[in-house]
Amino acid sequence: MNDGPGTFSFRAVAILVVVGILSFTAAALISVFSDPQSENSYGANAYSHSAIGHKAWVEILRDSKLPVVISRKDSALRAGRDNLLVIAQPHDSEEAIEVLEEMPEAWTVLFVLPKWEGLPDFRRRTWLADMRLLKTSAVERVLEQVLDEAVVVRSEDPQNWRGFDWDIMPELADPQLILSTALTPVIEGEDGILLGEFQSQGTTYWILSDPDVISNSGIDEGRNAVLAVALAQTLTPGGGTAVFDEAIHGFTSAPDLWRALLTFPLNLAALQMLAAVGVLVWAASGRFGAPKPMPQRLEAGKRGLIENTASLFEYAGDLPDILRRYHDACLRDLARHMNVPRDLDPPGRTRWLDRVGDARGTSLRYSEVNSEAAASQQQLNPPLPHFLRAARRLYRWKQEMIYGHRADSDGLRPDSRAGPQNRGRPGRRA
Repeated sequence: MNDGPGTFSFRAVAILVVVGILSFTAAALISVFSDPQSENSYGANAYSHSAIGHKAWVEILRDSKLPVVISRKDSALRAGRDNLLVIAQPHDSEEAIEVLEEMPEAWTVLFVLPKWEGLPDFRRRTWLADMRLLKTSAVERVLEQVLDEAVVVRSEDPQNWRGFDWDIMPELADPQLILSTALTPVIEGEDGILLGEFQSQGTTYWILSDPDVISNSGIDEGRNAVLAVALAQTLTPGGGTAVFDEAIHGFTSAPDLWRALLTFPLNLAALQMLAAVGVLVWAASGRFGAPKPMPQRLEAGKRGLIENTASLFEYAGDLPDILRRYHDACLRDLARHMNVPRDLDPPGRTRWLDRVGDARGTSLRYSEVNSEAAASQQQLNPPLPHFLRAARRLYRWKQEMIYGHRADSDGLRPDSRAGPQNRGRPGRRA
């Protein structure tokens, strides 16, 4: 194992650990002093401020001095024979059906059928962006958990409400009603029963077919608020409590610590703690295995020196001037080996070098390599390969002018176009 310093400094590790502990503590305090499950609720439940929720009903009952408990577990057992169990607008999910099967544990049940479902407004999570009617078949699936052979209907006609031993009438538009011979009407209209009563296995059920009587958007219509309060007070025994079950809406309280750590917001703190521990282990472990050899800063030999020099030239960025100087150096080197007339102007020198090159059988002409070099020098920020190609062609032309045409990679051979003066030049092979 490498004995060098770890991946992180001690200060960085300490900061990560402190941040993880503070995050876990903050999440724990949030879970104790707040209720993340219900804070952003928009559905048809007792926590919701939306149009289809019934939080207003709960608050009105509390203001009327009626004890109210919102329960998330064993609600029927808590209601027992001395309290009222309120099942308001339950889902038709399997979890809700399991909760509804526990209703016979209570003696008195107020059952409010669902009617609406909504989509949240993402700018204000407790509001609705849209609400639509549930299918009557979905409402009937909920009703059949209590009452068999009942039909849910919706009417668009005004109803002439009739009360049996009940003088508080609702204000409803397009009411949702029940048709059933097993249900004793308490309030009914021409098209069906709004509020009815029946008994089963020692439990008294009061069924309210339309939740608009107790919903946030409908409880302030007409005498709906008076009806909602009177209904709960009438069904609650003296000194009893109205127990609102919210397990049917998915609100649960889990005493299991490990289960709680996997739910929001404690799951965020648990993930942060795991991340902090992972970083701590990473910092402490360092690196396993033999250390890799350090690369040499400068490669020894001529090749390394040339490559480093070329890299410095490229970094300096004055490649056109370097190419021009190399061109002049090639001409001076050629003049040392050949009798190049000194009184020639540049065009004349070009023609003379082309004639000599043709006589020697070179594969490149000076006019070509000179034009390519001049073009590379005139470009704005040309890529490095252009300069290298022009320099290589200059070098190749100069070598062929001095030593003859290189026919293959093994050496220099006589060329059929070469003149007699090329025979026996240094660097040629027979």
